[in-house]
Amino acid sequence: MERLKRKLFYEQGGHASQLLRIMQDIAGDDADRRGGGMDVLTEKNCTWVLVKLRIDIRRMPQPGEEIQISTWPGKSRLAIYPRSYEIKDAAGEVIVSGLSTWVIMDMGSRSLISGESRGIAVAGEEEGRVQPQRKVSVPEGGREYELTPSADQIDCNGHMNNAAYLDAVEPMLPEEYRGRELRAIAVDYEHEILPGRHAAVRAVAQGESCFFEGSMEGRTCFRISETFAV
Repeated sequence: MERLKRKLFYEQGGHASQLLRIMQDIAGDDADRRGGGMDVLTEKNCTWVLVKLRIDIRRMPQPGEEIQISTWPGKSRLAIYPRSYEIKDAAGEVIVSGLSTWVIMDMGSRSLISGESRGIAVAGEEEGRVQPQRKVSVPEGGREYELTPSADQIDCNGHMNNAAYLDAVEPMLPEEYRGRELRAIAVDYEHEILPGRHAAVRAVAQGESCFFEGSMEGRTCFRISETFAV
């Protein structure tokens, strides 16, 4: 099957969450056409959950710029489903590339399952196979904040949306990074944040990167690193 490609105008410049939102949208459409979309999973009482995200940014799209995004799934292994992305400008140059790692969650038990156990299979390309990815390592110290998801940050899975994490930490970004060009994003999603729950977040500046770690009831919920141009 050919890779799904879509042209669109980038509506919002400079916000990391916008990149993730357009990646999520095209990923959902591609899963639909490959037989593993949300309608299929919902019938089997399960859903897709993003657990890792890595985005490399040559440059951010500008507001109103026409871009082309493409996506394709890699070969699944041990109930891990990789997915790759590319964003090109009008000249055909790759300006953003991404790699995400997905799993399938049973909505009743909130536990992870293999798609094959429910008769769900999404054919993937060998080129998209996930390579071992190190966890985001957050340095000690930093400034502390509180995160409580708002109603519009909760998605159809009943937990905080993947892109909303990037929105939530943006006001926590130290002053010295504001206005600088974003070059890379890495996110590890470890435990979901449910409506009405409160997470403690540490924001740590180190060199060209800023790190965020959210925890709740003694366990880590997410780790984020954002790296900026010198």
